[in-house]
Amino acid sequence: MLFDTKIEHRTEPKRPIPEMWKEYVDLLVGTKRVGVKRLLGWLQSDMGNGTLNFLEAPASTRFHGSYAGGLLEHSLNVYKRLYALLAFELHNEPDEVKKSPAAESMVDSITVVALLHDLCKVGFYKEDWSNKKIYSENGSKQDKGGRFDWVEVHQYRVLDTHKFGHGAASIEIAERFMGINGLTEEEKYAIRYHMGDFANERETGDVYNRYPLATLLHMADIAATYLDERECDDSGDLFWANLNAFARPVKKEPADNNGQGGNGDGQATEST
Repeated sequence: MLFDTKIEHRTEPKRPIPEMWKEYVDLLVGTKRVGVKRLLGWLQSDMGNGTLNFLEAPASTRFHGSYAGGLLEHSLNVYKRLYALLAFELHNEPDEVKKSPAAESMVDSITVVALLHDLCKVGFYKEDWSNKKIYSENGSKQDKGGRFDWVEVHQYRVLDTHKFGHGAASIEIAERFMGINGLTEEEKYAIRYHMGDFANERETGDVYNRYPLATLLHMADIAATYLDERECDDSGDLFWANLNAFARPVKKEPADNNGQGGNGDGQATEST
């Protein structure tokens, strides 16, 4: 396999939240966009309805980055992936991109869309706890599955107060601080379609053809989610290993005088 097929579930970001937040602030302020400082203030404020702010929120409830700081970490991962994609498209090394005057506006755009594409997840999650059966030899209770104890388990649940839809909600929030013209049309389309809405394939395809930034943001989001933040167990590998152990190996017999292998009719024979 090209990559590890068992990646343990993480319960915290790879870097401290204050360190990531400083990088996020420096990048966004560096765009000099109107309203970003007020937006940054809101991102770390109390949401007022018990939901989590940007620094507290996970990237998802259980699939990737499902821990405090996960959303912040994911946003920076998307930025790094998008920056690398831009460098590739410009035929430059990543370190050379910012030195190009022609790339200045493009760098600002990728910074904005990468860091703001998931604003819809701010004020979207709540912390919750539920009872879960944990099986062990020393469990105080027993059922058909064995001995177990009830354990209180932390989890996240969704409280969708936006109702705009994923990408559209991010644009709506950004415009409250940056103004109706705070994002370019291409940036709005990139954020709106970053999930790859292929339920309406023609519409999404038209957007990706017209606005390359939308295509690149979608690619960066996928790469960050399924490469940088991937989690998986080895159940699939165990299944196939077990199946292969039971399968009868098939081998071809040496070719006969007719130039055919196996039993003379061109068929492979099973070893016994």
